[in-house]
Amino acid sequence: MTDLNVPTKYFAQLDGLRFFALVAVTIGHWIGWDSTNDLVKSVPWGHGVVLFFVLSGYLITDILIDLKEKISTQQISFSSALKNFYMRRFLRIFPPYYLLIFFLLYIDFNKINEIKIWLFTFTSNLLMCKTGKYIDEATHFWSLAVEEQFYLVWPFIILLTNKKHLLKTIICVIIISFISRLLGYIIFPNKPSILNYFTLNLFLPLSLGGILAYSKNYSEKIYRFFNNYYFLLGSVLIYILSYYFLSLVIKSDIYWFIFDEYLFSFACVFIICRASQNKFKYIPNLILSNDIVVFLGKISYGLYIYHMFMGELFWKVFAPKYTISIHNHYDIWFFYFVLLVIISIASYYIIEKPINSLKKYFSY
Repeated sequence: MTDLNVPTKYFAQLDGLRFFALVAVTIGHWIGWDSTNDLVKSVPWGHGVVLFFVLSGYLITDILIDLKEKISTQQISFSSALKNFYMRRFLRIFPPYYLLIFFLLYIDFNKINEIKIWLFTFTSNLLMCKTGKYIDEATHFWSLAVEEQFYLVWPFIILLTNKKHLLKTIICVIIISFISRLLGYIIFPNKPSILNYFTLNLFLPLSLGGILAYSKNYSEKIYRFFNNYYFLLGSVLIYILSYYFLSLVIKSDIYWFIFDEYLFSFACVFIICRASQNKFKYIPNLILSNDIVVFLGKISYGLYIYHMFMGELFWKVFAPKYTISIHNHYDIWFFYFVLLVIISIASYYIIEKPINSLKKYFSY
């Protein structure tokens, strides 16, 4: 859930996408699992994370390709490119995250001390693979762990691969990721946590974003293909037909464990391709480019890392203090969201923005 900078001009619609991806995730965590409404429960809210992965893969690869070109023209050395890349990621991701973890340890929050090593090392997804269990309010950190592990290897793949072999290399990573998840389905049929949280299994949506960045920089033909509404239509039709055949006709759970998120990733490629050019028009543009939506997208990193703790904050601090009694799920979500926005705004201006200003010392 990182707020990466596009190395060209700013596109507000991407921040709009971040916000709606965040909304999907928070609804899933706050309401979706506990709602009595069948429609709310049936929506795959967790797909907001998939959108984040494809978006991160696109933005990070776009940055790395820009660095790759500068290395080839000797505008920057390979070592300097890596140093600046990792320092910028460190400044963006680590400070608010570690401050939150240290604060939770200080107040001895709900067994955080028992998993602190996994949190400090960004490996909580591997803990969930190992135990097959959620880790309470820290569960959502698994996606940050996957992205950090992705960042460890992806720069070397993009920067060291010959340009003429880069597309084939990314496609190979996608195939390996698919095979990894398929093998997990076959070998560990009763352990879905391995399918959902093992790092290599999540390289597919991240790498799909990488292909979009590749096409933007090196292949106008592929880029036009991704940018075409027929690509979106085809992605949606394959998604629906796969669901119908695999889930309803042959009644196999392989659709949900293997194909669902992966097929959704392809639709995300189209959405991100359009938003990365501010090409959505009419109502979608009004929504994605709305000033409030864009601002909330800018602070989406804080919204994401803090959102799972709003329940404890509301029920143990605010509700007793102000004698608030609420039983409707949607009213509770509203109070959670207001608290979350206030805290995330404070975090953005007090912690994130000042620290991110240090990026100027590690420019690309």
